[in-house]
Amino acid sequence: MLKINKLVIFYLLISTVSIADESLTLSDYPTESDWHYYLTLVYSSRSLSGTVANKTPVSNDTFGSLIATGGSMNLGTSDDFILALGVHYKRWGVGLNYMPTSFSGTGSALVGVDGNVAGLMVKTPLNTNIDVDMLLMNVTYDFIKTGSNVFGIGVGLGNTAIDLAIVPDVGDPIAYNGNQPFGFLNVHMSSQYNNFRYGFSMNAISATFDGVDVDYSQYTVDLGYRVRDDSVKFDIVGGYRLVNFAIDLEYDQNIIRADVAIEGPYLGINLAY
Repeated sequence: MLKINKLVIFYLLISTVSIADESLTLSDYPTESDWHYYLTLVYSSRSLSGTVANKTPVSNDTFGSLIATGGSMNLGTSDDFILALGVHYKRWGVGLNYMPTSFSGTGSALVGVDGNVAGLMVKTPLNTNIDVDMLLMNVTYDFIKTGSNVFGIGVGLGNTAIDLAIVPDVGDPIAYNGNQPFGFLNVHMSSQYNNFRYGFSMNAISATFDGVDVDYSQYTVDLGYRVRDDSVKFDIVGGYRLVNFAIDLEYDQNIIRADVAIEGPYLGINLAY
């Protein structure tokens, strides 16, 4: 279905997203109880780079109805809070994450001209508004769990609500308002030295939605410092996230291609009990 395809294309913009997970929580496993709870709130600033193109097959990849890049769209940054809640029981963990993302800007795109001058690309003003709300739930298992080191894997399910409008002055707009479920795999590790914490996580998905192949990966580096180490623990956390996304799909004689990266730092707090 055309609407589903359009939504999948811009799934990349949430991973804003996208995607918060175990990387937001620098794992800590005190020994006084099998049950542990956490709440993490971070402020994240993300930018978009890469290319989004809506092409027709008639010109053998030389004619496009719309070609735009993160720079030409002039989207600026998405500056939003990300919330994570979770519970750990021994080696098992369950996490819930809420991640809003918004991009907007007035930029430009290249569009193809029809008729006798088909194949000629002209520059046109472009208005873009993207609002995304992502809700994720993941289940993890730690194969290695010592007093200072953790290594584990996880699986997750999520739902993304997207309100998208890319409107050129010349050419056809791209618009969608709807929801898209998806899944992902996770690998994470974390270590601590005295009050300092550091970690790394990777999310990935390679799936087919309505016949469309999506390849996605996310890499996150985490740093943290424990300010309070009592029954309720308090950490200052920060880090950097890079999301890569690529897609190639066909519908109604059109070809949509996207190859983008979303990246930026984050900073916030973590409470653990």
